[in-house]
Amino acid sequence: MRGTIGLAVCAGMLMAGVQAYGWGLPGVGSLFPKESGAKVDVGALTVREAVLKVRVNMATVSLASGLIEVQKACGKATEAARLEAALAEAKKNPSDIEGTKKLCAEVNNASAAMNRVDLDATMNKDEARLRLGKSLLYLGVGSLLDLQASNDARSLVGDITGSLKAVQASPATYGLSAAVNLTSGLSTAKFVAETVPGQLTSISQLTRGLVKYAETNKIEIPSRSEQEKMAAAMEKE
Repeated sequence: MRGTIGLAVCAGMLMAGVQAYGWGLPGVGSLFPKESGAKVDVGALTVREAVLKVRVNMATVSLASGLIEVQKACGKATEAARLEAALAEAKKNPSDIEGTKKLCAEVNNASAAMNRVDLDATMNKDEARLRLGKSLLYLGVGSLLDLQASNDARSLVGDITGSLKAVQASPATYGLSAAVNLTSGLSTAKFVAETVPGQLTSISQLTRGLVKYAETNKIEIPSRSEQEKMAAAMEKE
């Protein structure tokens, strides 16, 4: 079980693991390949947005769960309670992108704050032994899912942008709601594409610090196979 999880959230390891661990959610870019014909498949693009919403929610929930464990280990009960409340709301409806956005903002604020903390001076060693492994597990899984969501979002931005004009130009062909649905999908994809990279950078920085602390204090940290098992369990919820 002892290993190095730091690389799990670094770009190289993440890029290697994303396709190997899709964990049941199909890649947005491959779920419905672009058709060569002239007609836009609005339904396919809408389904791709739905997949993206669920994936980014799952990733953000996992990251929040990991951060809560770190906050508690550092004695930051107030901050942990705030993030727990945001987490509970976001879990109520994984398809609600607005709820996910709110949790994402809380996660970004929490990770930025924790990156300013001196872990050696602040973290309680007994609490760290109870919580650090779980935290790194959540952070690793969340980062893998986040990277996949980011890749999916970039693909979806390009595909919707290329299709929206055709749909808007022919409401009789596609229906009045088609352009509205695609505009919503584009908004979702842009949010993920623009937000997740910075989130991954912040989480990666925190994870490196946590791994260093764990190694220094001889605390067991999770393996890649444990990340895979946890991701599979999350999908079954």
